[in-house]
Amino acid sequence: MPPESLVGDRVSLPADLAHQVARVLRLRAGDEILVLDDHGREQLVRLDHVDARAVRGTSLETRTSHAEPALRLTLYQALLPREKLEHVLQKGTEVGIAAFVPVATARSLADKDSVSNVKLRRWRTVVREAAEQSERGRLPQVMPALSLSEALAAARAAGPLLLAWEREAQRGPSVALEMLSAAGRGSLFVGPEGGFTASEIEQAREAGALVIGLGPRILRAETCGPLLAALALYAAGEMEPRS
Repeated sequence: MPPESLVGDRVSLPADLAHQVARVLRLRAGDEILVLDDHGREQLVRLDHVDARAVRGTSLETRTSHAEPALRLTLYQALLPREKLEHVLQKGTEVGIAAFVPVATARSLADKDSVSNVKLRRWRTVVREAAEQSERGRLPQVMPALSLSEALAAARAAGPLLLAWEREAQRGPSVALEMLSAAGRGSLFVGPEGGFTASEIEQAREAGALVIGLGPRILRAETCGPLLAALALYAAGEMEPRS
C-alpha cells in the first residue's frame, strides 16, 4: 500500500488494488483485509466502500509484520526466459528474498540492455502480487539488470557472497549458510540454464565468492534460487512458526 493511501485511520486503495479487491477477490463492505505498508507493518482494515474504481476502509489495528525475515537475502539471478524468471521472482518472494537483481552472463539468452522499463514494471508487479499473497511486511526490490562483473562488485560490499555451481563437488551449503545467518545478510548468485562458464566461476572466486554445490542432482535454473534462499532462511531459524 502506498504511504499516501493511509491518512489517520482512513485507508484508500489505489485503482489497481481496488480492482483486485472488488473483481478478483470479490470482497464487500464489512469484510476485513490485511494491508501491508511496505515498512514492516500491517493494518487490519474494515472495508467501508468497495467498487472496481475505489476501495475505502477504516484501519482497526496496526501491528508489526511477522512475515519479514531478519536475514536479508539478495538473489542475483542470471537472465532466464520470461516465464522462468517470473517463477523465480514469485517463489523467491514467497520464501523471503529481500531483493532481486537480474544478471547478464555468458550463457544468458539476453544481455542487460534487453531489460526494459516495461519488463521491470512487469517483474515488480509479479513481486507485489506474491508479497501480498504471502503477507510480506516489505515489498522486495527488483533492481535494473547488471553484468556479472557489476553484480559481483555490488555484492562484495554487502556481506557474504555465495554462488551455486552444479560442478562444485567439494563444498556443500551448510557452512556457507551459517556464515549468512551470522552476518544477517548476504548475496546468492544463480546461473542461467546453461550454467556459469569456468571463467565466470574463476571471476567469482577472485571477487570473494564462496562457490557451493547443492548435491549430486542437477537443478533447473529457476529452482535453484528459491531453494537456496529457503535453505539459508531455515539455517537462520526463519522457517519456524511465529505467533
